[in-house]
Amino acid sequence: MELAHNLILVGGTGTGKTHLATALGIAAIHRGNRVRFFNAVDLVNCLQQEKQLERTGTLLPSY
Repeated sequence: MELAHNLILVGGTGTGKTHLATALGIAAIHRGNRVRFFNAVDLVNCLQQEKQLERTGTLLPSY
């Protein structure tokens, strides 16, 4: 975890993606890292809104 990376979990409903993401996030927080969680729909909506406002690249620093 010394380097920041994006993680995308893909799978069907009920396969434990959110559970796994939560566990990894909690482990990262315990190590002093910052964590952000987006579900796919919310992330796409935020990115579309950012593009409409012509403010691309501002989503990540705002969290």
